[in-house]
Amino acid sequence: MTKQYGISACALVSLVALALPCVAQQNPWNGSWKVDRSTFKYDGPTFSIATDADGFSITRSGSAGLKVVCDGKPHPHANGSTTTCHQSAEGYELENTRDGKPVNKEKLEISSDGQTITRTLEITPPGGSPYTVIAASRRISGGPGLSGTWKETAIRTSRDTGVLAIQINGDSVDFKETDDDKPITCKLDGSPTTIAGTETMTVKQDGPRTLKVTYSNNGKVARENTLVLSPDGKTVKETDITPAPWQSTMSVTFHRS
Repeated sequence: MTKQYGISACALVSLVALALPCVAQQNPWNGSWKVDRSTFKYDGPTFSIATDADGFSITRSGSAGLKVVCDGKPHPHANGSTTTCHQSAEGYELENTRDGKPVNKEKLEISSDGQTITRTLEITPPGGSPYTVIAASRRISGGPGLSGTWKETAIRTSRDTGVLAIQINGDSVDFKETDDDKPITCKLDGSPTTIAGTETMTVKQDGPRTLKVTYSNNGKVARENTLVLSPDGKTVKETDITPAPWQSTMSVTFHRS
């Protein structure tokens, strides 16, 4: 009996010893992370608007966009899309379509004191649910009306759940941003995964506590996110950089939920 008991104890110790590495190997990235909105910092792009009796144009990073004619009639573009723009006392209302299907509706509205622009974008993604993006910009110079130079100071989207989900499995990761409908599976070596059409996403693990996420369109980088896990594994700091011509930087901290 004593010998059998001793063997059982050894077996139990062995089982515990085997279990310990499994606990240690639990990936510290895995789980849900809740945004701490009090940590949100945003340095938005600077742009200028030129208006005349026919409509307006926007210049970003020294590159002038196509003039939008606001006569209430549809105007086709070379890329196959069509824009219809109406002018109001507060600004402009635009409707964009492609191949006869809605792409987005946009409003540019100026405040009564002429110092703030609110841009409301209602987006209808192919095969997805419609959502809204609202951005606010303050005047730097110029006027009257929408004419002048502006800096974007705030942005939010109706899809934002405030929860970031990460699940690393071997050499791949299921990654779900706060405004994604569902997780996207990527390899951790930085190879691209197609999101939709010409849009791709890559995730690369740069050491045990850093993930670099890159969104591209037609091979050009549209946004780069860097996520850094704290040494105690309780928080993740995200820094997002959007390159020119819509250059901006955003940072925020997430807590494990």
